[in-house]
Parts: sequence; structure tokens; C-alpha cells
Amino acid sequence: MSENVIQTSFAAGELSPSLFARVDFAKYHSGAATMRNFFVDYRSGASTRTGTEYIRPVIGADPTKAVRLVRFQQSVDVTYVLEFGDHYLSFVTQGGSVVEPPFGIASVTKGSSTTVNSPGNNFLVNDMVFISGAVGMPQINERYFRVGTTGGGTFTLVNPFDDVSPVNSSNWGAYTGGANAQRVYRISTPYAAEDLALLKFSQKTSRMNITHPKYTPYVLTLISATNWTLNSIVISSGLTAPTGLSAVPSASGSASYNYTVTATSKQGDESDAAPQVGVTSAVDMRTTAGSVSLSWTPVAGAFAYNVYKTITSLTGSVPSNTDVGFIGTTTAPNFIDSNIAPDFAQTPPIQTFPFAANLNPGCSSYFQQRLVYANGGINDADRFWMSIPNSDYNFSVSNPSQADDSIDARLVSLEVNEIKSLIPMPSGLIALTTKGAWQISGGAGGVATQGGPVTPTTLTATPQAYIGANDVPPILVNYDIFFIQQKGSIVRNMSYNIYANIYTGNDISILSSHLFYGHTMKEWAYAEEPFKIVWVVRTDGELLSLTTLKEQDMYGWARHDTFGWFRSVCTVTEGTVDATYFVVERPNPYGAGTVKLIERFAERQFTFGAEDAWSVDCATKTTQNEPSANLTVSAATGNVTMTADSPVFGSNMVGWVVRVGGGIAKATNFISPMSMTATITKAITQLIANDPLGRPSIANAGTWSIDQPFTTFFGLDQLEGQTVPVLADGGVVNNITVTDGTITLPQPVTKVVVGYGFQAQLQTMYLDLGQEVNTVQGKRKKVAALTVRVKDSRGAKVGRTFQHLVPIKELNRVTLMGFPIDLVTSDERVIMDPLWDVPGQICVQVDDPLPVTVLGVVPEIIVGDSAK
Repeated sequence: MSENVIQTSFAAGELSPSLFARVDFAKYHSGAATMRNFFVDYRSGASTRTGTEYIRPVIGADPTKAVRLVRFQQSVDVTYVLEFGDHYLSFVTQGGSVVEPPFGIASVTKGSSTTVNSPGNNFLVNDMVFISGAVGMPQINERYFRVGTTGGGTFTLVNPFDDVSPVNSSNWGAYTGGANAQRVYRISTPYAAEDLALLKFSQKTSRMNITHPKYTPYVLTLISATNWTLNSIVISSGLTAPTGLSAVPSASGSASYNYTVTATSKQGDESDAAPQVGVTSAVDMRTTAGSVSLSWTPVAGAFAYNVYKTITSLTGSVPSNTDVGFIGTTTAPNFIDSNIAPDFAQTPPIQTFPFAANLNPGCSSYFQQRLVYANGGINDADRFWMSIPNSDYNFSVSNPSQADDSIDARLVSLEVNEIKSLIPMPSGLIALTTKGAWQISGGAGGVATQGGPVTPTTLTATPQAYIGANDVPPILVNYDIFFIQQKGSIVRNMSYNIYANIYTGNDISILSSHLFYGHTMKEWAYAEEPFKIVWVVRTDGELLSLTTLKEQDMYGWARHDTFGWFRSVCTVTEGTVDATYFVVERPNPYGAGTVKLIERFAERQFTFGAEDAWSVDCATKTTQNEPSANLTVSAATGNVTMTADSPVFGSNMVGWVVRVGGGIAKATNFISPMSMTATITKAITQLIANDPLGRPSIANAGTWSIDQPFTTFFGLDQLEGQTVPVLADGGVVNNITVTDGTITLPQPVTKVVVGYGFQAQLQTMYLDLGQEVNTVQGKRKKVAALTVRVKDSRGAKVGRTFQHLVPIKELNRVTLMGFPIDLVTSDERVIMDPLWDVPGQICVQVDDPLPVTVLGVVPEIIVGDSAK
């Protein structure tokens, strides 16, 4: 008699083999022995990862040189991925490159070398250009090329993968017009490829501070999509000192005074003081009525002016640069002093320049409205500088010191704490160093963790933990700080412990230590939505994922591979998701060596079922034709009438495929430019709420499509010569070879995804019944049958090993030609290989480009080696 055992969760991720005997450990029963190209789905179960969308080759022509992607987020709506390469910076947004204004293409000369006639273009040799909109020549559409030779308004096309070969267009169609050529926008930078790893960033709206130990600090500024500036910082208040200061006494006497004036901005910035101007032979306003009238030349950008005065001298003129005190503020470029006593507690600012020659800060941040730089290297590795509040590049001080003066301080400890990163937190500024974590705060009441405003006299730095960090910037996940330890192979989290009154944390990589031992982590990025995953690139090109949800004690690691090596990663918000971008190094499809490509994880959404799956890498998908009209469909199933509110239909559209409201239909008859009949092949799911007739909702323009079936698909030059799997209208077509960037399918389809396939594998831990006494560990077991609970899945195989797999049959489905195959959400029972083994593990494998989510596995087991 068999027993059923269920594994209800995979939340612990892929566990280290060193834990295979820890059946007493709670997470053992929610872990996996193998989780490859699956990830822990925080909602439940384990899901196959999505594939990547091919964007373009990197701008840098040399594949041996590093490229790094960096997040730039001005707002939730304005986001960019920065591509830093060898002395250049280019930009990607919303899945495409930022390109310059277009130049029209008049003609294309075909042949073994392709010449484009684009009058007025200003392209240069080796520029990367994007061509789109061509009529009659689909092979050139939506593709990137290098510019070869130029002159006379023409340029030749060069293969962007080897940057040498001319593009052969002999077999292309005849160009009839409509195309544009646009150069990929880029700017120059001082950074060499070998220096990119140590670049660090902090951002405030449209400005990003960039630091590196070898370079003076820079600021990158977004002005518009194709107008960015990169300049070294200028230490200044941003205002010039007033000029033309004059002082005229109202009457003669024996007293002398000196005056000066500064300009101030609305934000509170204050310029340097103007040269002091003396007044001699004036009345002593302390005893005799009188005044001194001051005037000066207005300062551009000034909101007001502060006026300062020295003490009164009765023994001759006041020496230049005598201490002055504040006597008043005016918004006009003039002021009258009628015996105002100077306040020497408030004096003009003294501008300091913290970064001397060869002293370049290694990191920066913002805290309490101050820009903070840190780590000047060597003897200044533990030093940090804070600007005055609300003035990022103003490091002025006062004499006597004021609360809003800039700050120059160090972390004082028994060992040098080289500052690697700065993270603003509610209780203070956390400095991660090579020896531990420190909190920098205002130290209200003498207790550093109580916060308070940071000033030159209240600043307090207290150690928190004595575990060092490395140069990889930390990640903030809600109220936790995730960082990589100094040697690069352990991941820790750190959060404020109200009971201990310090920041404490844990090693969150220990349960999956085999993924880190002998490896170091190069880059990482956090994609909060939709799956709450930290993506980690190891130095060997492997990709790791960490699904984390602290309130559920969920820290689940998995590993991912591709045809090539992951080299860089970043995430930015795009709509409702945190889009994940990669630099992937792949074998060059056009010859020897490798090529670096920018790719983006596709969305894991199945609006129209399996055909929306994106389970291939470096892939390209067909673009759907979305008419500019709202569409009404008469019913959700059967034969229907489709009515548009604009004339978008044509008589040639009979047989075309309509996708609307989660359903699919085939057009059967043309009635008018605003109406057609169709047959529903997949029921529409977006219905009018509470409608007793179950009618579909009106589909707005841009949410439905109508497409002509085709067999030839162009624009696959990144896959040249490769034999790849194809997902065509939700069906799998294997062993298709890409030739001249083109594939030909065996039958007409309307939605295609083509890319490199990858295999996904999930293996359970050694079977255990939760009994420490009379355990089944070490006993032979037979899994007679298996039930797999799946969601939105197709194409999975199961077995007791990866060498003995059987396909899971779909639930009693009859597949008719031309009708989509739905994804399955159900229990699937499979008769297993009836052999005995000791581990009792279950293996799930996906080879086809289809999605699988395993919610749980229920093996029916028979235990041998038992007493009779």
C-alpha cells in the first residue's frame, strides 16, 4: 500500500548539498536539491524564469572590454538604463535605445555591400544606427547597423556583431520608401572599461553624482532624452560674490567702519563675501545720529543679500579683512546702516575645497539634505565630507561654526575602516566599510541611534557590526540593507534592532552556500515587482536569483544559465514592473569570439495563454497590428460580429487573426470598413461585469490587434546560423535554422517568439516523512505514481532522475488544428518508473519554450527495507 506525501512549498530555494541530512531542519521540507532556471515564486511554488528580449549589441566594438548597466530613475515615469562602456555612455529606455532625430532614407542599393542614401545625415564611421519603417524591404526593418563608409549623404551598412563585415542585401526585397535612419545617442566619458566596476552613484532628481578613486567627482545631468551632460563638479555656492560695493556716510566724523555683502538664493545658498569696503571720517553712529548708505551691482540669480559690518574704529581706518558680523538682509542691491550692531555669531561663509589633488572620493550619498562624499583613499579612506544643507556642491564653513556649515570628519576606530558605501536610513547614515558598519547621525541627547540633525558639533559616528562589505553597492529591500561581505562570497542583510539599539543582521546565503563557495559576486539588482527578486551576476557569468519576503521568512536562492554569460545587471521601473536588463556575452553568430548584447527580461503574463509565453533568450517577437479604434464584439464565444468605431477593416483581412479581451478569433467575412464577422477560437475572458448575457467589454484602441498570417519572419540577425526553438501561436516548432536573419515556418501563424532555448530543472530533496525515529532515510523507496499540482503550465516532464523522464499528459484535451492550446492549471497524475532507489526524489524538467509553475508535488511512495 502506498502513502501520499506532499511538498507544499519551494520557498527555501536550492539548498546546499551539505544540508541533505538535515531532515530535522524546517526549511528542508520547503527546499529543492536543484532549482535551475526555476525561481522561487513568493506567491507559491516554483516557476520557470522568463526569457530575455534582445535589445541591441553594446555600443563598444571590442567584446573583450567591460560594459556596465546602471539604473537612472528621475521619477516613476522617466527611467533610463545607462550603458557605460570604454569612454562612452549610451541610454536605453522602455525596451529600446535612445536615438537621435531621424533622417529619411531615399533609396537602398542592394548587393554584397549595402549603401543607404539618406540625404542630410551627419553619421560618422562606426556610429550605430537604427533603421525602421521600410516598405518593400522587411529585412532592413527594426534593426541596428554600424556605419561603414560615409559621404555625399550616403553610408554603407556594417554587421554590428563583428563590426567589420559589410551587410549583404542581395536577397532582400525591393525598397519602395518610408524608412528612417536614427543614430543611437551617446556621449563621451573619461572612464576606461577597466575602471567601470568601481564607479559608484547617488542620484537627486535629474542629477547623478559619479565617483571613482581615480577620477575627480562628476555629475551626470538629464536635460532631455537626447541631451545629457557629464561634467566634473564645481565646488561653489552657485552664486558669485557681489561687485561694485560702495559705502557713503551721511555726515563727517571720527569713526571708521568696514562693510561687505553676500548674495543668497531662495534655497539658502550664500556666495563668498565681496571685498570689504571701508568708510572713514564718518560719524560715530553709536553716539551721534547718522547712517551709511551701501549699494552694489545686482548678482544674477540672487534672491537677497546679507550685509555685514566690522566693529567701529575711532583710531583710523579699519584694517582689510577684519572680522565682520551680520547687520541685515535686503532683496534690493542697496542697504542703509543706521547704527545696527553687528552680530558676530553670524559671519560670511568661507568656501573650502575638500578634494585636493589626487584625493578623489570613492562613494557618495545624500543625508538630511546634505550631499555626502566619502573615502578619499589611502590616508583618507575613513574620511567623509558633508555639504551644507540644500546646496550639493557648497562646502563652506563659518567662523564661529554654524549648524548649517559643511562637515569634514572621520570614522575613528582601532583599525582603518575604508568606507565603501553610504546608505541613508531613518535613524542615521549607515557607512559600510571593509571592517564593519557604522551609523553617522546627529546623536540627539548623546545617543547616536536617536537621530537628530547632523551639525558640525552634534555629529556622532558609532559602530554597529564588525562585518565588512566590498565595493558592490548595497541593496535596500523595504527596511533591510542587503550587502555583500568584503571577500565577495557571502550575502548578509542588516536592519535596525530596537532592542539592541544597533543594526544587526544575518548571513542569508548560508543555506545555499554551494552557489557562492569558490565564486564572487560581481553585480546585483532588485526587482520588487512582480516577483520580489534580487538578481545576482557572479564573476563566472552565472546568474542567481534571491526571492525575499522578510515577513514570511522567505529567502529562496536559485541559479540560472543561458547560451553565454551574464556580465551586468540593473533594474528600472517601467510601468507596473521593475524591468531587469542585462549585458550578456554570447558566442558570436557571425564568426569566432564573442559579442556583448543588451537584453531585457520579458514579462511573465499570459493574457492570451501559451502564445504569450516568452521562454527563450536573446529573443525577438512579432509586433502586433493594433488599429486606432475601439472594438465591440457581440459575444465571447462562437460566431460573432466585430464592430469598430473607425474604418479599420479591409476586404483583404478575411482569414486574419483578431486578439481581443484575452480571446482569439479568425475573421470570416468582411461587412464594411467598420465591421467584420469572426469565429472565436479561444473564448474572450474580459467581460462586462454582472452582464447576464456575458458580453465582452469594449476593447479600447491599443488593446486589441488584427494580424495577417505569415510563414516568413525577419529581423533575427542576432541568431544567425543558429538552430532554435520557435513558439508560434502557442505551439512549439523545434529545429528551425536562422538564415540571413530569417526563418520560414511550416504553416502560417500570426504571433511568434524566436530565441535561444534553455532547459529548466527542479529536483526535490531526499524524500522524508518528518520522522526522526524509524526514519525513511537510507531505506529503498519506490514512487509508484506522482501528482503534480501546476498553474499556467505546459510542456513539463517528470521522473525519479533527470535521465528517466516521462511527459505529463494534459488534462483530457483534444487539440484541433488551428486552435490554441491553453495553459493548464490543475493536478496531473503520472505513473512513474517502477524502480526502487534510496533518495526518493522527484525531478521536473522543461525543454520546450513553455512556462511551468509547480505548486506542489505529491508522490505515492512505497517504503522498503521495513520490518515485517
